[in-house]
Amino acid sequence: MLTSLSLAGVSSASSASIPFSNGYPYGIKSLATNPNEANAMLLREWEDWKSSRITSSGASGYRRVQTASSQDYTTCSEGMGYGMLLAVYFNERDLFDDLYRYAKKYFNNTGLMDWSIDANGKVAGTGAATDGDEDMATALVFAHKRWGSNGAINYEQEAKNYINNLFRYCVEPGTYVLKPGNWGGSDALNPCYFAPAWYRIYADFTGNRDWLKVADKSYEILDQIGKFNNNTGLVPDWCKADGTEQRLAVWNGTSKYEYSYDAARMPWRIALDYSWYGTEKAKAYCDKVSDFFKTIGPENIVDGYSLTGQKLGQYHNATFVCTTATSYLTGEDLSFGQRMFDETVNVKDTAPHDYYGNTLRMLTLLYMSGNFPNLYNTSVSNTPVPTPTPTSDKYVVGDLNGDNEFDSIDFGFLRMYLLGMIDSFPSEFGKLAADVDGNGEIDSMDFAYMRQVLIGMKSEFPKKN
Repeated sequence: MLTSLSLAGVSSASSASIPFSNGYPYGIKSLATNPNEANAMLLREWEDWKSSRITSSGASGYRRVQTASSQDYTTCSEGMGYGMLLAVYFNERDLFDDLYRYAKKYFNNTGLMDWSIDANGKVAGTGAATDGDEDMATALVFAHKRWGSNGAINYEQEAKNYINNLFRYCVEPGTYVLKPGNWGGSDALNPCYFAPAWYRIYADFTGNRDWLKVADKSYEILDQIGKFNNNTGLVPDWCKADGTEQRLAVWNGTSKYEYSYDAARMPWRIALDYSWYGTEKAKAYCDKVSDFFKTIGPENIVDGYSLTGQKLGQYHNATFVCTTATSYLTGEDLSFGQRMFDETVNVKDTAPHDYYGNTLRMLTLLYMSGNFPNLYNTSVSNTPVPTPTPTSDKYVVGDLNGDNEFDSIDFGFLRMYLLGMIDSFPSEFGKLAADVDGNGEIDSMDFAYMRQVLIGMKSEFPKKN
């Protein structure tokens, strides 16, 4: 195990980093009680998520986000959007480029991605699914802001083309209702596809101010749904623009008029509009959702409710816990929000149903820990804010992630630092703790001492705690 962390093993190492954001301009900045522990946890969870979800199999030389075994490891545009967002936030450009090139292989004549591709690379579901496409478009905007557009992919132009195609095919003319794809509209829509924070970015980035009307219409529809949910804030998976039930022939007349797996994403998408832009309607919506779930408690949330709050589901899982938790970023009850964050950390789905909930969990953990800044308007630094030199009793020598002990995780962080893959450590005292020989520098000698302590050749470092 230890030899896999040696300098010779760098070719397979991740270059991941996180933004180390200071939170958001509006609402609660973070629900994590210990930022250092949260940042270390995020990097571990990111590596675990990639090991389960990222594959080159069936990807034509690129990489794709695969669903779970219960879904035959297919790829959907939704997952590609999530994957690209995560890649840009974790600063993994090569992965981002692979994901986008794979997705673009399946753009249809609308310039949007066919929504489902099987594990062998064949189109399994034609037509767009707006949520996946808008997440990919937003990720391209963020890539342009983070990395520039002078490389192999012109992120800026790709993003503008994508956003213009979304407006042309997925916004209903005249009403500005967001369609679920290149079909539907006022007569059939999916509320959880509404992403008003994205639309404010699109309006400024492309100059098409009509995107602001799409954001406004999204809130109008939420108000219409509010006439039927008894002030719970819960929305249905599918409905009409007037908030009433929709039964489509493709569902054999069955109803999707309940707070189920699609609708569960609504708090996350709306909360971002308050955290980033201070939109009062976003706060009002999230406050209703958070008030409702406060009566239930973090440990008792299940996978489905009627719009008025009647319990319909039976499983306590990542999808419903993590998305609900985001609604507490817009309120004032930090203590309960921290309980929701802790429950999100604790609840992780297992195979064969480990794609959807765990992917939302990864995104929302970033957001709730203060590490999901608006990359369009924010200059992101991967370096924590400098702190005064602490006294010797304020950190553990060798502890680079802030968990108050030295272990192989810290050794891995030092390896990445020495190879230039990261320029800082999760712990605010990381650079002091990394100098384990006390010579005032972080170098290969520190790396050697760490290895010797890990394998038992030495019992302690030259520099004392």
